[in-house]
Amino acid sequence: MVDIALGEVLSAHPATGNTEEKTIDVRVVGIFERIEPEDDFWYGRQHNFSNHNGDWPTVPMFTTEAGILQQVATRYPGIYSNVTWIYDLDRQGFSFDEVDEIQQSIRLMRRDVVSLLDNSTVSLKLDRVLDEYSEQLVLSRIPLYLMVFLVVGILADYLALVSALTIRSRSAEIAMLKSRGATTPQVGLMVFVEGLLLAVPAVIVGTLLAAPVAGILGSLFFDVQRDGILIVLSSRAFLLGAAGALLSVIVLTLSTLVAARQGIVEFRQAGARPARAPLLHRYYLDFLLLALIGLIWWQIQSRSSFLLRPVGRGELEIDFTLLLGPVLGLLALGLIVLRFFPLAVALLARLIEPIGPVWLVQGMRRVGRDPIAPGSLVVLLMLATALGVIGSAFGSTLERSQEDRARYQVGADVRIQHTGNRQPVATLGLDDRELQEVPGLRTVEVSRQTGNLLTQGFSSERFDLLAVDTSRFHRVAWFRPDFADGQPLGELMRDIQPPPGLNEQRQPAELQISPAALTGGGGGILLPADATGLSLWANPGQPGARLAVGARLRDSTGYTFDAIIGQPGDPGWQKISGDIEPLRSRSNRPPPSVAPPFTLVNIQVFSRFGISDPGVLFMDDLSAITPDGEMLIEDFQSLANWRVAEDYTRPGLYALESSQAVSRGGGQQSAAYSWAPGGVSLRAIRPGPPDAPVAAIVSPSVLELADIGVGDTIGIATANLAFPIRVAAVADYFPTLDPRDQPFIVLDLEALNFYNDRLGRRPGSGPNEVWASAPNEFAAREALTRTLEDMGLTVEDSLIATEEIRRRVDQPLANASWGGLLALMFLALVLASASGVVLFSYVDTGERRTEFALLRTLGTSAGQLNGMVWFNLLLMVICGVALGTWAGQQIGATLLPVLEVSEGGVRVTPPMALQTNWLTLAVAYLALAAVAVGNVVWLAWFTTRLNIQQVLRAGEAG
Repeated sequence: MVDIALGEVLSAHPATGNTEEKTIDVRVVGIFERIEPEDDFWYGRQHNFSNHNGDWPTVPMFTTEAGILQQVATRYPGIYSNVTWIYDLDRQGFSFDEVDEIQQSIRLMRRDVVSLLDNSTVSLKLDRVLDEYSEQLVLSRIPLYLMVFLVVGILADYLALVSALTIRSRSAEIAMLKSRGATTPQVGLMVFVEGLLLAVPAVIVGTLLAAPVAGILGSLFFDVQRDGILIVLSSRAFLLGAAGALLSVIVLTLSTLVAARQGIVEFRQAGARPARAPLLHRYYLDFLLLALIGLIWWQIQSRSSFLLRPVGRGELEIDFTLLLGPVLGLLALGLIVLRFFPLAVALLARLIEPIGPVWLVQGMRRVGRDPIAPGSLVVLLMLATALGVIGSAFGSTLERSQEDRARYQVGADVRIQHTGNRQPVATLGLDDRELQEVPGLRTVEVSRQTGNLLTQGFSSERFDLLAVDTSRFHRVAWFRPDFADGQPLGELMRDIQPPPGLNEQRQPAELQISPAALTGGGGGILLPADATGLSLWANPGQPGARLAVGARLRDSTGYTFDAIIGQPGDPGWQKISGDIEPLRSRSNRPPPSVAPPFTLVNIQVFSRFGISDPGVLFMDDLSAITPDGEMLIEDFQSLANWRVAEDYTRPGLYALESSQAVSRGGGQQSAAYSWAPGGVSLRAIRPGPPDAPVAAIVSPSVLELADIGVGDTIGIATANLAFPIRVAAVADYFPTLDPRDQPFIVLDLEALNFYNDRLGRRPGSGPNEVWASAPNEFAAREALTRTLEDMGLTVEDSLIATEEIRRRVDQPLANASWGGLLALMFLALVLASASGVVLFSYVDTGERRTEFALLRTLGTSAGQLNGMVWFNLLLMVICGVALGTWAGQQIGATLLPVLEVSEGGVRVTPPMALQTNWLTLAVAYLALAAVAVGNVVWLAWFTTRLNIQQVLRAGEAG
């Protein structure tokens, strides 16, 4: 960089400002360079090496600590120095459990450095990284804990059902033991020991198989081999396995103790009588539980989040008590099913008894008389299916939400922000035909601004303004119909399209900013083709006004600019004239060349020192100056086609009327333009019809702030102008606009430019964004960036939707492979439900052998008997799956707003859209259907092998 060779001796001079000549010799003995510049070790140290800073090259020299302290410091005492300690972090060396400790150490280090070292600073990003990591980890734990709570609750119900069926099948054995002198504690102890003998080997085998099975499943769902994830079982995993086994044993023992309360006599009596209603139903305790569950559910809905921030602490925490809400919701549905399912079946049995077949009536009667076991199985299937629906919808919804958030942020496939708003043009003229190098490319130009609602003056509520090309926007932008109550984007754009002929003189233009650009619209008076200037008869209404009269014009290419006509002096009629030349900008750049013919947009009255007093200006005979002389354009004898440029921040401050008292004589009249102090907009008169409100799409908060409805009109103001809008449609959300930050308004770009030209204090600014859609997004971005730079614009930022989606999806804490995790949970519950169906069929069929034999002796055919048996099983499976599907969708839709939490604990934008993965559910449905079919086949085989004589001889002892 500075042409220095090894071994060369240099003379170094200090840059201390000391005039005394002090040099030090420096010998170059080696080259210090980075072998891997992208290595983490060099992060943030690029400025420590040779670089160009503008026109000055910087060449650092590296030496030893002794060389600095003993030679440089001795030679130049008091020289400015900066000592920096750089610490590297072993990012793999600590776990999440140590985050709080590290954060505390960072806070102590900052305090010690600032207090003990004078003029010291600390540059650190680790604390922010750890804060973000902690927040994301808390957010990622919400769905995990929620699903774990649901799975545990459903498995608890499964254990209760299995235990009840097991004890029911052994009720005769337990009654026999009680008749032989066994006490209830002894029976309970016996079953407890049996449970332990089964649970201990299960825990040991499960522990040995956990790691290999996790590795296999991880390879299927999470690709752990590629990521190099080491699967290690912690002590917590062993404790959880042991706790699950112990819970199973306890539930089985408690069920045995309940059944062991009756002896052989009570057992015989119970067999000869209808099934007794459970305790919950006898004393209506289920209604009490439903009321308590409803109260907790209402609390969850009122909180609207599972998160809380403790007072005095900024960290987000999970409220675990509220995570019980979904579990309690499923429990409430189970209680409702247990209460009303048998009643519904019994009622249906009575209705079909006169016309239904024997097997159907008998099957319904059986379920109605003994509903506890069938109802429990229906509840189990319902809960498992509901969790499957919730889980599949949750995983799909999370993935869809990440994609929607990225597309909402970008707005289209590609969005480029540039400096086109600094140019007085309406549009850059980016046309698809000009970019044929990118197949399938579509573009639309957008102007993004901020403004104020004119509800309480100019300093009212702020809003975001997005002006779009309504004829093309819906072909490019991404949109969800639920953003606008089901309305598609194309329909919304039609609602705010300007009327035909709004800009009749719009001319095609080439793809360039200067000297040609597309028109901003606004209509006006077309001047002669050879016009070079304007002249006007003017008469100020008061002395010392120091007024100036100007004109806003538009050339043949559509470029809008302001020109000076002249400066009238003291009161009295005087003719002022000026050339048609654009005013110089504040940057004092030479104005661009303009091409006739010109269109007069308005006539302005202003002062270089500002107008703070009321005043009036009389005008007469506006003429165009041509090489052949002046040509009269307007004599102001009629003002039917002229209007004031209204100040919508202070309506009524300006007036235009005819005056005969102040005229140039000859029975003519003049135009009197008057103003009052206080206005902030452009003081001008313009030709054309009255202002019509611009149709706009608004967010609901705009309606609330302005207290208006659809179809009403309100004034808005931007940095350049104020104008009226009419609410044509309402959208809760619109791409790239966040209604939670501030309200938004969307309107047509042509209409905005129309008012910019007519009413703006400066010629209208151009669009500052380009939205594009294309199959090849990267090629589209490169082509558009190159085109904009060729037009003299600066590209400030560019966003690609696929890049944003990848960035969000690749965050492990934001997604955490929920699809695979939920699939595993649902698979476990499907297997549990299937085993419950098999166990119920086995126990129920074994108990009903005598009933089947009696029915056969009474004339029931084998087909009728099979129909009755199959009907009971299929009834429970179909009811459980159908109710579970409905309940899962309802609970999922209810929980969705509670789960809409992004980084920082704020709501995601846009909101999540519930999306169910029916493919996953179809697999589960097929699994349950396969189990049901297998049971049907087994039951058919069982009934065909039923020996009626043997069963009747054995009775219950058989």
